[in-house]
Amino acid sequence: MSLKSLLKNVIPEPYLSMVPSSFEIIGSRSGAIAIIEIPDELDAYKHEIAEAIKRMNKNITTVLRRRGPRSGPYRLYNYEVLIEGPTEVLHKEHGYYIKVDPTKVYFSSRDQTDRAEISEMVREGEKILYLFAGAGPYAVAIAKRKHVKWIYAVEINPWGFKYMIDNIKINKLDNIVPIRADVSLFCKNFYEKVNRIIMTLPLGAHKYLDLALACAEDGGFIHFYHTGPEEEPFREAEELLKSVCPYCVVINKRIVRDYAPHVYKVRIDVLLKRRAT
Repeated sequence: MSLKSLLKNVIPEPYLSMVPSSFEIIGSRSGAIAIIEIPDELDAYKHEIAEAIKRMNKNITTVLRRRGPRSGPYRLYNYEVLIEGPTEVLHKEHGYYIKVDPTKVYFSSRDQTDRAEISEMVREGEKILYLFAGAGPYAVAIAKRKHVKWIYAVEINPWGFKYMIDNIKINKLDNIVPIRADVSLFCKNFYEKVNRIIMTLPLGAHKYLDLALACAEDGGFIHFYHTGPEEEPFREAEELLKSVCPYCVVINKRIVRDYAPHVYKVRIDVLLKRRAT
């Protein structure tokens, strides 16, 4: 049964069409969080909406309402608690676990298909640099599927770093190196050359492209994330890439998911070339 169906006799007809058709669930059978965006017009019915969500899934113990865009030094969403409960959960996807508290470090279950796609692209024995790593979900996804040499996962948020360490232990991995550092300072002092760089931050990763490129070997790969309007979702991302690496070759473009109304989160997969051929 849909959320609108459950609320049919609770919310008046003129407002019923404003009820969101979907919400995000983070967690598993041991406990899950539901995260929903509710328009201000439905403010008077927000608790009824939360109760209906909980009835839809018996594993949900906590319901949060997302308010506004990501902000602050750790790029987190602001949340309003509609049904109080634990916010630290153990999320299962594709055979691995991610322990996380989305109120303390950014994480989206909606990116799991993207994580699987990146994992499939990785080659055995690669050296990987994963920037803006959060709780380390992409590193875990890769390390559970491929025998890479190592993955340096860099995150400045102390909670992200803490959960990254937890997730390495939970999934029994030994080739992820968690680094708590500012990405710019880390890249400036990183002297290895890597086969692949993952930059999952959609708002702001472009500011670090030049630093990241310096860490990659010629012929390496970069997965660059950005946002774009539905009319031309990839244009700005491609222009930013070309401005710092004119000879880089775009080998794949993908819309990852909706990011905001009429705005997509996109991924550009790039083959690094430092000179014309």
